[in-house]
Amino acid sequence: MDKITLGVYKSFKNSGNRNHREKTKKQWCHYFLDLEDQSFHTEWISKFKALILKRNVFKKRKFICPECGLIFEGLVRKDSDSVECPECED
Repeated sequence: MDKITLGVYKSFKNSGNRNHREKTKKQWCHYFLDLEDQSFHTEWISKFKALILKRNVFKKRKFICPECGLIFEGLVRKDSDSVECPECED
């Protein structure tokens, strides 16, 4: 299963429950996009795996092609990365 990591955050285990205890601790949660079925998933992870996954988080950025002027969105790991234009690739 190929995954694109969208975020790694601390969250309450019982965040969907309205009557949760006040002194509960937060746990690490991994938010990712599954490439096989194009769906969004979450999973609980350990703090060691969270450190590794936080380095591989993809960010959604807007780009403007200097040749054709097309505005498009792409997923990049850093702000300095760039994506090829989908119109100019052909």
